[in-house]
This record gives sequence, structure tokens and C-alpha cells, in this order.
Amino acid sequence: EELVGTTSDEKDDESNSEEAAAADNDEVAATVATTDLPTDEYFHLKVRVCLKCKSCGYSRSKEELYRHLSIDVGENDEGESWGVERSLEHFFQAEDRELNCEKCEEGTSATQTMEIISRPKAILLHFKRFIVTQRENGEMVLRKNKAKIPLKDSLSISSFFSSEEEKPNGLYHLCGVVHHVGNTAFSGHYTTCAKRKLEEESVEEQWVFFDDTVGQRRTINYVTGNETNQKNCYMALYELK
Repeated sequence: EELVGTTSDEKDDESNSEEAAAADNDEVAATVATTDLPTDEYFHLKVRVCLKCKSCGYSRSKEELYRHLSIDVGENDEGESWGVERSLEHFFQAEDRELNCEKCEEGTSATQTMEIISRPKAILLHFKRFIVTQRENGEMVLRKNKAKIPLKDSLSISSFFSSEEEKPNGLYHLCGVVHHVGNTAFSGHYTTCAKRKLEEESVEEQWVFFDDTVGQRRTINYVTGNETNQKNCYMALYELK
């Protein structure tokens, strides 16, 4: 695999890139071609991906568009579950990749870095709860990771911005959560907690729990602090305010 045009495809299956076209581009910085969607007004996060040869230092970068981020669910050495911030740190951390450099014969690996260059109005996070495992009979199954995800009402992404860009002000605030209730990827039930204006003249939004046709008022503590919800949290929506 060549260093040219190789990017972070393993990071996110939904990364909207055209690898073949980028590989043929001789410019040092290549921009990934994308197709505009109606949702891009809100879900439009641009990331600069850079690969640097560990032998000669040759680097190449290009921009990628993410409409959501698929982030890992993990635990620290003490067995404590990662928060959203730690999962994002893991997503954006530098990593070494086995690659052949096009500029030198000695280069067989490169360091990949990712940094945000423009922020969206909203961020949709997908938590990678399902893990591929193999049974004794050779059958492949998707096991659910039920580690708790301690959500917070607000989120900052300023630490993941490029040093060349001005650090943005403002926080993202939680406005919706999707839960998967079940043990496998092939079965289960989905419920949602979302902020809604329940009274026409009200200026404040309230949390509502939705389960099929049932809707019930809930507190922020139920949304973020309930242990069952933390184990079943599957997607989280944050809005910039």
C-alpha cells in the first residue's frame, strides 16, 4: 500500500471520500470530493487527515467530510467507562500505519493524524457497541458491549481543532439520545430521549422519553445518569449553542 492518497477509512465507514481520485492527484494537499445533502447545513464536519513517513518525513494531507462520527466504547485501566470526551480523544489520536513511502525506499510506516478544520451546527455520535467475535464452531457473531457511557449535557471539541485554525467558542449541548435495548445487533428495541417544547408559549425545552407511541416527561438526570440508559446508549445528538 502506498503512502499517497491513503487516509483514515478504518476510522469511519461513513467517511465521504473518493480514494481513487485522491490517489491520482499530485498535489501535496488533496480535497476529498463530496456530494451535498440537505442535512449538510447541520452535519458537516471537515477533517484534515495527514500521513507522514516515519523514515524521511514526507507528508501528504487531504480533507474529508464526516456527517457523523463512529467512536469506540472503552474502559480505562481501573475499569471505569470512557466518557464521550475520552472516546473522541481515541478517535482523533495519532496512529502508526504500515505503508510504503513513495519518496524513499526505507519508509514502510507512516504516522496518521487527524484534526478538525471546520465545525458543524450539530454533531451526531454513533457508539460502536457491537463487537465481532467467533464462536467455537467458527460462526461469527456480533456481541454487544454494555459498558456504561456517562453522557454529559455539554461537549467541547476545541481540543481537536487544527493549530492553524482559531479555536472556536461555544459548546455543543445534548438534545437527543437513541438507546438500543437488547443483546445482539440482529434483535432488540429502540427508544429515544429528546428535547421538545411541550407548551406553545414556553421558551424552554423539556426532555421527553419516547417508546413507540408512548411519550413521558423525563429529567436530565434520567437521560444521562440512569444506569440502564448508560448501558444502552447507542447514538447521541449534540447541537451548537
